[in-house]
Amino acid sequence: MAATMDPRLYPRRVRYAALLTVNVFVFMGNMYSSGIATGFDNLAADLALSYQQLSNLISYSVLTMGLANLFWMPLALCFGKRPVVLLSMLMFVTGIVWTVVARDFHSLLGARVFASFGYGSIESLGPSILADMFYERNYSTAMAMYALFLSAGSQIGPLIAGYLVEARGWRWFFILCLIIAAVNLVTTFFLLPETLYEGDLADPSEADDKGKGDAFQSHIEAVPEGRQQGQGLFSYAEYWRSLFKVGVSDAAKEQGWFRYMARMAWLPLPMLLVPGVLVASMMYGVVLGAVVMISTLLADLLSPPPYDFSSADLGLFSLGSFVGILVVWPIAGPMTDALSSYLRRRNNGIHKPEHRIPALIVPFLIAPVGLVVFGYTISRNMQYVAPAAGSAMSAASLTLVPSVMLSYVVDSYPHASGEALVLVNTCKNVVAFGLTKGSVSWMDSQGVAKMFYEFAGIQWAVLALGLPLYFAGPWIRKRTSKYF
Repeated sequence: MAATMDPRLYPRRVRYAALLTVNVFVFMGNMYSSGIATGFDNLAADLALSYQQLSNLISYSVLTMGLANLFWMPLALCFGKRPVVLLSMLMFVTGIVWTVVARDFHSLLGARVFASFGYGSIESLGPSILADMFYERNYSTAMAMYALFLSAGSQIGPLIAGYLVEARGWRWFFILCLIIAAVNLVTTFFLLPETLYEGDLADPSEADDKGKGDAFQSHIEAVPEGRQQGQGLFSYAEYWRSLFKVGVSDAAKEQGWFRYMARMAWLPLPMLLVPGVLVASMMYGVVLGAVVMISTLLADLLSPPPYDFSSADLGLFSLGSFVGILVVWPIAGPMTDALSSYLRRRNNGIHKPEHRIPALIVPFLIAPVGLVVFGYTISRNMQYVAPAAGSAMSAASLTLVPSVMLSYVVDSYPHASGEALVLVNTCKNVVAFGLTKGSVSWMDSQGVAKMFYEFAGIQWAVLALGLPLYFAGPWIRKRTSKYF
């Protein structure tokens, strides 16, 4: 059921509470997916598995997360984002229960695919919910917070798993995931409102832009004063009543819910032909793939001599990547927002989504260099601090790139932001899956150093696509906005 007022007019405490529940879900999904990498030795000994099989536990989890978006988003646009998030969280919790009791590799793989399918909803619904609740001037900051929790899950998760696996065994890591996910399911029921709003989203500032000859310009802006007064004040009594309501959106009622869902499932696919959406998917995919690849290969690289790392040691090594994320996080969202505001002023007060793209210069200079440092130092068995620094540099981009490119996509196609985010999150996980699925064989055939040098070259080439997108973006949007 759609929201009765624009979610951006909700009180700050309501919006921040919703942001927290979404971020905890994102954190838990990534902690569950990648955390077990530090416990691979214990898992291999318990279930008699090879490193190739172990890597499949992560790579297929990543793939399922992406493909799940194609199912959950159409469902959310039909029945509302809140009930779909709750349903997917219940599926995630059920999948973790299955993981805890799995007795062999195939059961464990099936459990992780099932749980990852449930978690996958928030990969596109999360940014979409934030776009519903925050104005353009704050959206990149909200997305940076989202990206921080996403990154923290994949970096702090291995640390927690390392100590738990060493002390109690690999099942206890999943028991902890189950406890936190179950608590979050309960809190989400009370703190996450419906954000699917079907009112008039037109903004007078867009009309002003059209008068200035930029008719194709569309972006997230502040809600005009008149609309605030017209919608009335936020009511907590109505908010609590809405938590127990489920319905069908107006659009789904008009077209028929099954027909509408089928149309929404098909709609993202043509957006693959939109250069901005395709570039965002590739950029996000290569930075995510690098982080997942390093996490997947850590046990194989650092457990044997000369490092002889235990599960706890591997977890501490992963914490270095989170330090890199924390260093860049304070500037990720605010830098993108500040740069966008500065370029907007320089452009006679007219905002363009491309004003966010120059912030990509930071990950362009950091992420590929981190892969080179990691590959060079670990192939020469150098002090572990050196590859940890390279891993931290690579992981930093996992905060920077999403805060820029997801904001750019939503800003460029606000009326099709849900479909665009579905495609971006599906494609970036497919890209990451392809890169990590073959990581063990790639390393065996090319060697550690050469593999990471080649990966760095791929990252540089993909991130460099931001330059032509910056200059050609307005022209592209002018010709594609009428279709999306």
